[in-house]
Amino acid sequence: MSHDIIVDNGAIARAELDMQITTAKAYPRKTSDCIKMAEDLATMDEDTAESCIYYLPRKDKEGKRVDIKGPSIRLAEIMASSWGNLHAATRIVENDGKFITAEGVAWDLEKNLRISSQVKRNITTSKGQTFSADMQAVTGNAASSIALRNSIFRVIPRSIIDKIYDSAVKKAVGDQKTLASRLKKTFEKFEKLGIEEQKIFAFFGKSKMEEFTADDLTALIGIGTSIRDGLTQIDKAFVIEEAATDKNASDRVNDLVGGEQ
Repeated sequence: MSHDIIVDNGAIARAELDMQITTAKAYPRKTSDCIKMAEDLATMDEDTAESCIYYLPRKDKEGKRVDIKGPSIRLAEIMASSWGNLHAATRIVENDGKFITAEGVAWDLEKNLRISSQVKRNITTSKGQTFSADMQAVTGNAASSIALRNSIFRVIPRSIIDKIYDSAVKKAVGDQKTLASRLKKTFEKFEKLGIEEQKIFAFFGKSKMEEFTADDLTALIGIGTSIRDGLTQIDKAFVIEEAATDKNASDRVNDLVGGEQ
């Protein structure tokens, strides 16, 4: 005689969540330890620090620069790991052939604070043709990263994120003594990607490397991270695109909390 075994996946999921919440309550985080761990991870070396910064050149309809910059998905991952007692996940919720919509969620199990964020990305060319399957996957991954980053950064206090981000910037950029060598190293990375230095000079309005400042280097590092994370393409890295028109520029930057939607 055979017996069918019925598994209630919903009940299992609820039980697992209850266990996570119980554990979080039993072992609450110590904020100072979380901050130290995040700072140690974000500044463990130059490459890691650089990966915590991103930068996307943008302008509004009037041509005013409204560049989007701040902490990257890598820093969000570091923060989530260091913060602890945090459930974070992302998924694609819709693909209608024109747009991919990704949803990210971050749930502070200790504080019972749950934030979700959706990001929609276009998957058609300027001529209306749908991206290939590979390009849709790349676009979906980028949208998922943005959605996850936005959710994590809205659960963990912004003041803490800013503190770790500032430390990462200082580690990546260095000081006035190391500026020239860091700039040379960064330019060499772009050269390997096929981006000529004259294109970078033109973008920043400079005629030679000696004119670049620490802020310019931060932007350069952030653009490099944006390329690696799939937020921008190599051929568009130093092109100032028009920002989304559904919100004015100031509202958009305030809402992003370091993320692009």
